[in-house]
Amino acid sequence: MALSGEDLELQIVERPGKDGETSAYLIIRNGGSEALDRHWRLYFSLGLKPGDDEARVRRVIVDGRYGYLEPDEWEPLPPESAVEIPIENWVFNRMPMRARQGFHVTILLDGGNRDEPVLPRVLPPVLLPLTKLENTFIPALSPSSDIEFQSPEHTFEKNLRSLLPDPGLTILPSVNSFKPVGGTASGSGFEFDHEELEKVLPAGQGIRVSVTVDPDLSAEAYILNISETGTDIQAGSSRGVYYGAQTLRQLITTTDNKVSIPCCRIRDKTDFEHRGLFIDIARHFQSADDLKKVIRAMSAYKMNRLQLGISNDEGWRLEIEGLPELTEVGARRSFFATGADGRPTGLYPAWGDGPEEDHRFLTRQAFANLINFAAKHHVDIIVELNLPAHANALIRAMEASGRYRIIDPLDESTHRSAQGYSDNVVNVSEPDTYVLIEQLITGISDCYRAAGVPMKRIHLGGDEVPEGAWQASPVCAGAGTATLLETYTEKVLAIIEAVSPGTRVGFWHEMSPYLPTDAKTYITGWTTEAMDRNLIQDVLAKGQKLVIANASFLYLDMPYGLHADEPGLPWAAYIDSERIYDFDPLGCWDITGDQVRQVPGIQAQLWSETITTPELMDYHLFPRLLAVAERAWRAEPSPDGWPGFAHALGSRELPFLASLGIAFRLPPPGARIIDGKLHANVAFPGLVIRYTTDGSDPTADSSRYTGPLALTSTIRLASFTETGDTGGRTITINPS
Repeated sequence: MALSGEDLELQIVERPGKDGETSAYLIIRNGGSEALDRHWRLYFSLGLKPGDDEARVRRVIVDGRYGYLEPDEWEPLPPESAVEIPIENWVFNRMPMRARQGFHVTILLDGGNRDEPVLPRVLPPVLLPLTKLENTFIPALSPSSDIEFQSPEHTFEKNLRSLLPDPGLTILPSVNSFKPVGGTASGSGFEFDHEELEKVLPAGQGIRVSVTVDPDLSAEAYILNISETGTDIQAGSSRGVYYGAQTLRQLITTTDNKVSIPCCRIRDKTDFEHRGLFIDIARHFQSADDLKKVIRAMSAYKMNRLQLGISNDEGWRLEIEGLPELTEVGARRSFFATGADGRPTGLYPAWGDGPEEDHRFLTRQAFANLINFAAKHHVDIIVELNLPAHANALIRAMEASGRYRIIDPLDESTHRSAQGYSDNVVNVSEPDTYVLIEQLITGISDCYRAAGVPMKRIHLGGDEVPEGAWQASPVCAGAGTATLLETYTEKVLAIIEAVSPGTRVGFWHEMSPYLPTDAKTYITGWTTEAMDRNLIQDVLAKGQKLVIANASFLYLDMPYGLHADEPGLPWAAYIDSERIYDFDPLGCWDITGDQVRQVPGIQAQLWSETITTPELMDYHLFPRLLAVAERAWRAEPSPDGWPGFAHALGSRELPFLASLGIAFRLPPPGARIIDGKLHANVAFPGLVIRYTTDGSDPTADSSRYTGPLALTSTIRLASFTETGDTGGRTITINPS
């Protein structure tokens, strides 16, 4: 039969099931003029799965969560008819992400696939309202997570904490000591002769700034003395000067082109050495320009390490000299991922993406430029290569060229990764594995040399090696997993030391048992608030360094709250800025005494399964990253500091983020009916609430909320900054 995109209509529909559960269906409608017979395949890339009792179609997985449905016990579907295929639930129940399956169709002709996949008509999903927790495993992982539906009433109650008396001027992140001394310094700008100040402060006349580097101060510490006659910055290094300037930037008030700052004395230094952010650019790519915006914002709040996940099952995103197949194959996604000779030409679609070709990566020159740009902002770039698991992209690239044997062709081991792959682990007993790793490390270190920046750290991942890997591999000779991984880590550490002496090597916590205890390695612990805490205590008991990446508080790909319109992957927690602000990194995992010295700091993570655009990256990172910066600079949360933080965020720092071109999230207002009138509030004082009564969404020109409203008709409200930027959803309050 001939089939066009208009002929096949698809829709995901949810309906109430028994005991309040969600029942979901894939509706397939034939809008063509002929019956839909058995010669078709419906592809998906988000793991769609028919119910166990469904016999009309069968599911075939091609790679990871990419696969297709094809007819099995199928009766021809007449024109203008539809069938409903029950589908299983997953973490995206009642969320729009559930329907982002990347659907495409092929027609089987003469035993083969049609040359081009057909894009069917995909109707918007019909979802049940998300009004209560569906993923009931979350409280066991993160007991302190807010699992209440983010109704206007619940939001109103939460916002009340932000409306406590503002303690006055608050610096983000907060400083060790702030002492007002009275008076104001003012002028058209700042007069200075120091390159670190040029990066931050507006030049002009009237406020003279002098800089002294004091070796008695720690490298990142600084002292600000502001008087009406001049401003002094004492710092332990140029980095400390830069941080002092960032604090000075937050003291500025501008009126009629005149800059003024309060006279005061500030002493400050960090509690944590490692103040990091991880961004996964393998699953969904982010450009160097978009990463530079993040770096500017990180450095403004004294964060100092950006870990880039350049490899994973779904992508390899960094050009390596001498290995063109890595980006020619590993950075390319397409329906046509296998050539006529059977060798890979790219990777298959993943995570809801469609069949269209997508080929993006960082060139060596672009990456060297990014390293240099970050260094000028006092941010160190850390490359993460995820090995030995999560290596599907690397394996397919090497299979395409045939140059390195990194899997055992006689390996009959059976296993499946958490992401659905059965062949995504390099073989740690193949000699070529280490030849390739040496070339990878050399290529990466060459980028740092080209940037004129030392490669201080590299991260080798190591998480989620599936159980059973290598156990039926002849080249592994029956060795146990522990022995194999101990040998692997010994070899790769030797390679890195030979290629880039002194470079420290990070691993996720799963690799801790197989590593030596020395200054060359550190562990990134991603387990949750209440998962097996022995994992963390075992790391510390071995004397290893631990970077805290607690998923219950620091996984920024999670939704901000329990609401269908909040995007993200809700497997561990719901995380808003206030939750991060209240996070006690050491206390949460009972890290005390001498163990504290083993913790260099914390790191937030942004995994990109659902982060498909730069705007979504900004939305997930900001403003939450400012709370991460607070907790990375000040280890212990202040019990009464949130109102000041919230005021500073709403009135001063969100406009600053806007000036960097960042598309941050604005939280929706809270609302409650009290004595027949509508009361509304905001999470960050300084934001503006605007509303309409005609059923339209509020805009920057809509009426401004200034006090309780008579509820005589439907009222729609949204948050705005004073300058009109909006990123929050509209809430609706009905008279009933």
